[in-house]
Amino acid sequence: MTIKYLDSKRLTGVASDTKPTNVQTNSLLIETDTFKRFMFDGSNWNRVKRGFDSTHEALGKVPKQHFVEYFSGKQIPSYWTTTVGGSSIIMNDDVNGGLKLYTTSTGTNSNFTMNFNNKRQFDDNASVCIFTVNADVQQASTTNWFLQVGLGHTVGNTGHWLSAKSAQSYLRLQTSQSESATYSADTTVANSPVWVSSKIQNNGSNCELSLNGTLSATNGSGLQTSTGMQPNVYGNRGTSGSAGSNPLVCLLGYMECYNT
Repeated sequence: MTIKYLDSKRLTGVASDTKPTNVQTNSLLIETDTFKRFMFDGSNWNRVKRGFDSTHEALGKVPKQHFVEYFSGKQIPSYWTTTVGGSSIIMNDDVNGGLKLYTTSTGTNSNFTMNFNNKRQFDDNASVCIFTVNADVQQASTTNWFLQVGLGHTVGNTGHWLSAKSAQSYLRLQTSQSESATYSADTTVANSPVWVSSKIQNNGSNCELSLNGTLSATNGSGLQTSTGMQPNVYGNRGTSGSAGSNPLVCLLGYMECYNT
């Protein structure tokens, strides 16, 4: 790589480049492959001995893919792709409300989805998805409402999710290679409309779900094999039987995804 001059006193290069000496005193050079900084004193380049500007500089590593969403502001950011069928997705107008996804139709198969439109930037074998969710699927008027939150390859069919379903007593870890091959592992955390802090960790040989800081379920079957996954939220009410008169409600307060 050739030394690049950003302006009269800022330069970039790599560690193997010969640092020029025909520059102004106090010029700054950054090695883009090591993240090290050097200051020219008029004769020599000296390593800048000061605090790190970022975590990856401190660790000497290039950061891996990392995504954080706080679900705040007036509207959901445009990088999310959403669909609604008899449903709505809005910012919740409450203190610490986050994002509200809910059905508005009383018909069967009313649903909502939210994802990255198949931009699958997270590793199916080495990634983490952390989120806070409040799911209200415990409605007496139906037996087949469900919600999935986590990382998916395709919407609702293949991926690794926290599953909440009206017919379930407990929250579940759900893994699926295809719509017809889904595997579930129950937790001991009741399926009820309260806030839950969730962490899904993909380790290659298994997938782990932690709830409120405690490892709650592990699944080694049905692990995703297609390359890459994306953040995914999918809710559906009344796939069979009556959809009922009450809405299916999902609140999201935070989501973070990163490759390990």
